[in-house]
Amino acid sequence: MEWRETPQSGHGRIDQRCIELLPVEALSEHMRKQWPTIRSIACISRTREHIRAGQITRTQAETVYLITSLTRPKPKDILRLNRNHWRIETMHRDKDVTLGEDRYTNRSDNAPRNIFTLVSATRTLLKRISKSPTKAIEMMQDNRARAIRIVTDQPKNTFL
Repeated sequence: MEWRETPQSGHGRIDQRCIELLPVEALSEHMRKQWPTIRSIACISRTREHIRAGQITRTQAETVYLITSLTRPKPKDILRLNRNHWRIETMHRDKDVTLGEDRYTNRSDNAPRNIFTLVSATRTLLKRISKSPTKAIEMMQDNRARAIRIVTDQPKNTFL
């Protein structure tokens, strides 16, 4: 079963994804024995055209394969799950790379939970300032008064 996503434009590029779903029977018997929970296989092809001044300057193509335990998934659902996965990866990158969560070494008592809570709250506050936590840090690092004003002027929303 094949399905094509409507091309999406933005950020100086046009992206299109195509998915082909195969039943688990497309795998060899040996492979099915190795992974008994697999129910279907997806082949996702992505094409990205970079646009500058109305002209395509570069085209990138990529093919990835996914395996899933979902029985008879719809192509659109697999593409949605695949795209949402990157949101999670972005959050982990923000927490690990930008905010250094993995460098904390205190593993006793409530320290890990407290660090997780503080890093999550910090990321949420930074995202209020800019989509990029790194850019938000750069904007605020030399102006503590501005940082306090931005944080306290926001509506009182819960963020944990």
